[in-house]
Amino acid sequence: MLSLKKSIDFSIDQVEARCGHVPECGGCCLQQMDYSSQLDFKEEWVQKLFSPFIESHHTEVRPILGCENPWRYRNKMEFSFSQNRAGDHFLGLMLAGGRGKVLNLSECMLVSKWYIETLSSARDWWKESGLSAYHHRTDSGHLRTLTLREAKQGKGKMAMLTVSGNPSFALKKEQIQKFVACIKKTTPDEHLSIFLQVHQIAKGRPTQFFEMHLHGPDHITERLEVELEGQTHTLDFKISPTSFFQPNTVQAQKVYSEGLQMLSLCGARLFDLYCGGATIGLAAAKSAKEVMGIELNHHSVFDAKWNQEVNGIQNFTIHRGDVGEVLTDLNVASPDIVVVDPPRVGLGEIALQHVKNLGAKEILYISCSPITQAENIQVLIEAGYRLKILQPVDQFPHTAHVENICLLQKG
Repeated sequence: MLSLKKSIDFSIDQVEARCGHVPECGGCCLQQMDYSSQLDFKEEWVQKLFSPFIESHHTEVRPILGCENPWRYRNKMEFSFSQNRAGDHFLGLMLAGGRGKVLNLSECMLVSKWYIETLSSARDWWKESGLSAYHHRTDSGHLRTLTLREAKQGKGKMAMLTVSGNPSFALKKEQIQKFVACIKKTTPDEHLSIFLQVHQIAKGRPTQFFEMHLHGPDHITERLEVELEGQTHTLDFKISPTSFFQPNTVQAQKVYSEGLQMLSLCGARLFDLYCGGATIGLAAAKSAKEVMGIELNHHSVFDAKWNQEVNGIQNFTIHRGDVGEVLTDLNVASPDIVVVDPPRVGLGEIALQHVKNLGAKEILYISCSPITQAENIQVLIEAGYRLKILQPVDQFPHTAHVENICLLQKG
């Protein structure tokens, strides 16, 4: 099956792009397609991908959920530092098909204007700093990426500068102070958080990351409204510098509301595997009898506990560790429901085995990569599950990406 990007027919319902960087920027490749046509294209692609299951399983195929405002929707963006042989400074997004080359952004319709103003200020700081862009092949240079976040329905803005962990390219105190000043210049906000992240690599050793808190609160907060059983539940979530959070806040609410309402939550025991900050699990706890989250990353576990406390949820517990080890050590009874929302690579072989072994009546599988999702679901079908509902959601307008929700039932 061709990827979504390789399946694009650029002759379909062309419109004038709003961004002057189209088509050279790799950030979005569908801006020249009418938005309703984008939705049709993504919906058809997902249905074609899952067609081997749909007819035999009598799957309920629901229409794609579009974005009411498909512009400036992102709450996070990561920008790369790069230099050419002449030493010119580039800070922005990757060029489309540019083999690692970076485009100096002067506008972007996927984020608010604050991102571009801050990016410009950071670029000016960089030019005056005497620092160099990191070069992967030689492990040389100082600056790797600049990550910006902005709460859409909560509070706060965040900037994190990621630098080389090579001691030969450590930043000086004065350079860091000037970086903080350049971010503060564009962000007169009492909820501004600034971090420095050191990205350390060594041959034969796992990559390590170390965060230094430079300014402001140690996190920002985002608010989600989730619909369950005819009620709207408002939840607040802590976002630390390395936290995963869905990049489109408004569409994330649809993903969680639609997904959780597919489940038989009332009186159920639910396991939220690889749960991160437990956004799904804590929302589910509003209706389920008991929810257990499992997460390996200790930062995410701290965030999940904070989220549980601030939202006053009592029927949720979280365990830190590898999913297989935690389930073995706890020797818990099988849940009624399992929820998984893995990264783009999908569930690995071991993780899939854990999910199968639990034998839950229902599995809710949320994915930003329908291709790996379909591969995983094939394995679960072979283990006795049926694909009951298919629900695509456009989390990423104007890009070659689509979120997909699948409900599987045992037997």
